[in-house]
Amino acid sequence: MRTYERTHPWISFRFDPRKLPYPVWILLGEAAAGCTWLREAALPAREGELINYIARLRGVLGNAALDGNTLSEDQVDRLLEGSLRLPPSQVFQEREVRNLLKAVSWAEARNKAGDHDMGPWALQVLHAQVMKELPVPADDAPGEFRSVRSAAPGTEVPPEEVLPLLDRLREWTSSALFNPEHGEEQMPFAVLRALAMHLYLLWIAPFAEGNGRTARLAEFQVLLGAGIPAVAAHALAAHASATRGEYLRQTMQAASGGGDITPFLAYMVRGFADAVKAVVAEVAAVQHGVLAQDELRRRVDPLALPNGLRLHQLAQALLGERSSVPTAKVPQLSPPLAHAYARLNAKTLQRDLAHLEELGLAKRSRGAVQAVPVQLRPFHL
Repeated sequence: MRTYERTHPWISFRFDPRKLPYPVWILLGEAAAGCTWLREAALPAREGELINYIARLRGVLGNAALDGNTLSEDQVDRLLEGSLRLPPSQVFQEREVRNLLKAVSWAEARNKAGDHDMGPWALQVLHAQVMKELPVPADDAPGEFRSVRSAAPGTEVPPEEVLPLLDRLREWTSSALFNPEHGEEQMPFAVLRALAMHLYLLWIAPFAEGNGRTARLAEFQVLLGAGIPAVAAHALAAHASATRGEYLRQTMQAASGGGDITPFLAYMVRGFADAVKAVVAEVAAVQHGVLAQDELRRRVDPLALPNGLRLHQLAQALLGERSSVPTAKVPQLSPPLAHAYARLNAKTLQRDLAHLEELGLAKRSRGAVQAVPVQLRPFHL
């Protein structure tokens, strides 16, 4: 019997995914469907880049925060654009975040190259980037497996068992247990594989420092390898950070419960499914906005209609308001409108609003006007 089997019986490699409760499988199916839709979703380049940027920022910050980093989303955004300088006492936190961003880029590059191996070497490279230019114990270095046990006996497996355990972890997560025959099951099983690897790496703790960040990056790498878009793959770290207390409780409970990782998986899968739904809704909202502008241009063509540019600007300004607007204040909704109507008779505005009402784009009542949203959901009940 190996030492870890006596001291860490929860590292058992005995989990059977097919015995998960059916609600977990329903959530996995929903998440997989959302990820598949996101992979094919079309967006203007600027909007797509922004959504990806925010997802990456939140994922990286979530990963760092779970290890104690206190930088905010706004601070990191300003750091990246060069408008913020941190005091010397916080420079190491900037380094932690920049290291994670580079590690994410490396993981994405590996995935594009078709390199999906998550053995010891890949973990060492990830860790080397995570801990670059950060302090580590004197006997260790970034990218090297730890050479000594921690100061708290029993919390980590012996150093000599780290490499055999990592080899076994790769073999276990690469086995048929996590790789089903049917294509529609591949993505749900990949989520389980990523989460199992994440949890086992926390238990094995192969490095002297930075195990949590490395484990969550490994999880991210596995998700990318299964075809899950990065905008969704970042959601797991963000979810764990947003519910940090429950995350810590679930990781500890899985060990104290004899290695039953089902509650941990259920907790993480639910957060992942909710996050994917939120991203899908965000992307769909952007698509709706783009289509709404196209439909508005079709109904009020600024080039084809008399005074079309003014009518188009008027319709756009009204659609940007959530409630009705007093008619007298309509020209104040935007500088172009103020400029256009300043030179015209007051009755011109009334005629323009009447025109938009005829087109089904506005509704007037009691000295006020409200936009009628462009209907673009023909299948919505």
